[in-house]
Amino acid sequence: MATVDAGTYEVLRDRLAVHAADLARRADALNTRRAEEFGSAKLDLVATARLRTPHPCVPSDIVAVGDALLFGGTGGTGGADDVLTLYSRDGERLPEDAVPGLLDDAAFVREFTALHRYYRQARLLRLRRVDGRLLAVFRTGEKADDVRVLRWSVADDGRAAFLDARGDRDDVFPPGQDVTWTETTREDHVLGRDPYVAVPGGLGVTTVGGSLTVRTPDGEPLFAEPVREPLQSLADAAVGHARVGPLVLLRVRPYKEDADRYLVFDTLTRTVVRLDGIGQACRRLPEEQGIVFPGGYCLAGGTHKTYELDVAGLEFEREIRAPNGEDVLYAFRSRTGGRTLLLSYNTLRKEVATPLPCRGWALFEDGAFAVLRADGDEPAHTHPLQWWTSPYVSDTHAAALRTGTGALARVGNADLVRGLADCLSVARLVTDGIETGEGYRALTAACVRAADTNHWLAEPELGDLASPLGELRDTAEQVLAEFETVQELTRQAASALEEAAERIAAVVRRLRGEAPREAAAWVRGLTELRHAHGHLLTLRELRYVDTARLRELAGGAEADLAAFGRRAVAFLAREDA
Repeated sequence: MATVDAGTYEVLRDRLAVHAADLARRADALNTRRAEEFGSAKLDLVATARLRTPHPCVPSDIVAVGDALLFGGTGGTGGADDVLTLYSRDGERLPEDAVPGLLDDAAFVREFTALHRYYRQARLLRLRRVDGRLLAVFRTGEKADDVRVLRWSVADDGRAAFLDARGDRDDVFPPGQDVTWTETTREDHVLGRDPYVAVPGGLGVTTVGGSLTVRTPDGEPLFAEPVREPLQSLADAAVGHARVGPLVLLRVRPYKEDADRYLVFDTLTRTVVRLDGIGQACRRLPEEQGIVFPGGYCLAGGTHKTYELDVAGLEFEREIRAPNGEDVLYAFRSRTGGRTLLLSYNTLRKEVATPLPCRGWALFEDGAFAVLRADGDEPAHTHPLQWWTSPYVSDTHAAALRTGTGALARVGNADLVRGLADCLSVARLVTDGIETGEGYRALTAACVRAADTNHWLAEPELGDLASPLGELRDTAEQVLAEFETVQELTRQAASALEEAAERIAAVVRRLRGEAPREAAAWVRGLTELRHAHGHLLTLRELRYVDTARLRELAGGAEADLAAFGRRAVAFLAREDA
């Protein structure tokens, strides 16, 4: 964006910041009231314990069944009571009949015994709760899909009933990609001196010339990195794209390369970052706030992070939304490696909590969160376990909690969170700084969306968030109009400056190649140069002209004028002049 003087544009920008600060202040005050009324649980570590097994084993997974913790491991004697064990929350081992119908079921014992009789190398991979069923997945062969799945039905109160050993169809992972990819075709190719593939967001992607380049249509490079094969044409690369709110995701496979490269372009900041973790899995964050993937996230507005963790082989397994509407938990798991990664996202703070790598996790009705931490692959008698508090309580448990009073109760906690998240996102867009027309358009659209989807914003009892939101939207529209005017004036000034530069360059080229034989011709040349130089100087009066470039061109023109003048003097000093 061009530098703007302290005029209308800056006044409007200051006014925009004032309205954004007012909106954020009111939203924070309402959020404090909401948290006091409904409570606000966070993901906090409260205790560390160890589960003790009678025989050394390698832990595989844990899962909550009612109020008990089911632990699964491999090793030991291989008996049912050695592979699957029940524990209380205090870490005490429970008898097999502590959860009736689970481990004490005769049909389960028969299936388990037959499984280990026919598949002596069978080992437990994972325990899963899927649609009211509990699955125990055992690997029976060398291939990843050589599995046998024992399954139980589990009621909300924890009562279990063994079903059979045919749970293979239940053991499916949801789609890892929560976005729709669109492949580009030759119709998207823009040919010319610098060919590129046009994608949404006003971008051009190319892999010619030895580098993968993302650029604007006018040629401004936003991102570049080398490709393996420098000799390739525009059609040799495979380019796909997807849109998540203000983010444009790019999937590029350069010629003769085995893996896709994944890039994210933020239309608000006009920045590009490479995030290959998107290829493993990519899930949208609530309200189009960004994306999350194994080992990292990327938010609208430019914030992104990848963690230095082993994420190889991780797939998206599950998403849990807290009843308060504020938090979302994303679980990524390796089907064969026994590794899990948990990422918890808060929609109000727009931040991801510290990731939790583990071997398994269990979530109880009251939000108690047990995490089986990774502690090597050697069999052991004790296994580290962490207990966390969390907002991820069940719906029935949430219904029994405080429901609030007055206007807060009438709107409800979840709707309040959604509205507050929208308002805080709008305020944060202004605070983070907007430098593009696309950013101001996105700000205006966010204001309209927040007002249209949250009916309660105008209620005085809830802080009347609609007033500063409306003022902010009106000001944003004015800023956008002024911004576009400034951009148009800047383009006009740049065009006039380039035209003047080309005019001077043409005159200088012609005069350098000439050697006039008459004094009048020298005078005409000097006059032409002075006129071109004078026209260049008149551009100082243009608003938003690039003054540094103007000074540079003026200095060059003065040097050319002086050089041509010296040539004229030298000619006129000759005897035959």
